[in-house]
Amino acid sequence: MYRRLPGLSIRATQFVVELAEQELTETWNAATGRRRQLSIPEALRLGLCWLRRNMTFAELGEDFGVGKTTAFDYAHEMAAYLAEVVGCPVEDLKNGQAEKVLLVDGTLVPTFNWRHRRDLHSGKHKRYGANVQVLADIHGRVQAVAGPFPGSWHDKHSYDEAGLADVVAGSGAGVGDSGYQGTGLVTPIKKKPGRELSDAERQFNTGVSSVRVGVEHAIAHVKNWRIMASRYRGEFTFRFDNVVLAAAGLQALNDRLSERKLSFARFNKN
Repeated sequence: MYRRLPGLSIRATQFVVELAEQELTETWNAATGRRRQLSIPEALRLGLCWLRRNMTFAELGEDFGVGKTTAFDYAHEMAAYLAEVVGCPVEDLKNGQAEKVLLVDGTLVPTFNWRHRRDLHSGKHKRYGANVQVLADIHGRVQAVAGPFPGSWHDKHSYDEAGLADVVAGSGAGVGDSGYQGTGLVTPIKKKPGRELSDAERQFNTGVSSVRVGVEHAIAHVKNWRIMASRYRGEFTFRFDNVVLAAAGLQALNDRLSERKLSFARFNKN
């Protein structure tokens, strides 16, 4: 039995370690080339410590007995591997979603204020970061993520750029907040100037809110991976894409292997 990896359940840990050992052992312990300083489970633990706690590479190097540059290499190598094998890109949702209701919302992943980037400041959040679109089911389980996009982009802009309309069109329905009006998603009814909402409209908005709260739960779970909630120190490169896919994919794996019983009780209260 494997020790739990940071952020993963015992079942998810066993799945990830066994898969990595099955796929990476041959090249990891190659007869030629520089000898690896960490085993596959140790490298996975280092990578997940980085994603889960957003530790610096100097701290990771101290904890695992390697240099800062070596810690950097292992962390990004594991993030790239995890993004590939457990990541949940939007492309994976294009088939088999006909009966699912998809909930959509955007979240800001904080970043540095890189001087060569003029598009990272979010007016909504009053900080610099990247916009990531999260898709979840009505039980709050992560289904896919799209991004990162510049933090200055509106959710609707990111939604359109990611091509999420095609994904939602192939699902049972899509639900979002008022920022997605005009996208085809079911959204709350906005109050117009000089006119109050009717009782039926308020009741409709309450129903929409009770459904879309699932995606808020999904985002909260993804942001338990602290690299998604505290400041990401790297630049906007393919490595950032890997980080987003890996963190969301690991949470989706936890959800998929969870023994939590699904319930529709909260919908029956309305």
